[in-house]
Amino acid sequence: MKRVESSLFLILLVTLLSCKSEDQKMILPKDLELVNLQTGKDSVCFSCANQVIVFSNSSFFPFSEAFLWTEIREQFPEIGFIFYFSGEDKDSLTQKLAELKFPFPVFHDPEFRFYQENLLDTINTTYDVLYAFHVKNGFYKKPAQIGMQKKFVGQLEEILVEK
Repeated sequence: MKRVESSLFLILLVTLLSCKSEDQKMILPKDLELVNLQTGKDSVCFSCANQVIVFSNSSFFPFSEAFLWTEIREQFPEIGFIFYFSGEDKDSLTQKLAELKFPFPVFHDPEFRFYQENLLDTINTTYDVLYAFHVKNGFYKKPAQIGMQKKFVGQLEEILVEK
């Protein structure tokens, strides 16, 4: 029951993010510490034309297997996935990501730089623990529906065919 409630919460939250103005340049702090580097091949694709940017300020749920990140990574290798986590405890973040077998590196952002530099406090939402965006050539396009698997995959497919 708790998992269903969490999923519904995330779906509602991501849906409410539609207030961010389209074609707004996203600021991606690159000098933060990366955690969850599993191989020498792990990197963050800042130069990818298509990206999904995810920010979580305290919840590990968006990193869970419920979101099928391993499958998404394999199905969409040409999309850059960039994750920021603003929880203060880097060691707990590293341990939890390993337990969850999360397949991407994550920026540890204890000072909320991503949140502040992208003015996420100006987005009208009920909750401010998770933000997910589709980005094209560095510019915000629309909310990424990461909590709704079929819709999210459809969004990724659409973005790849857009010019």
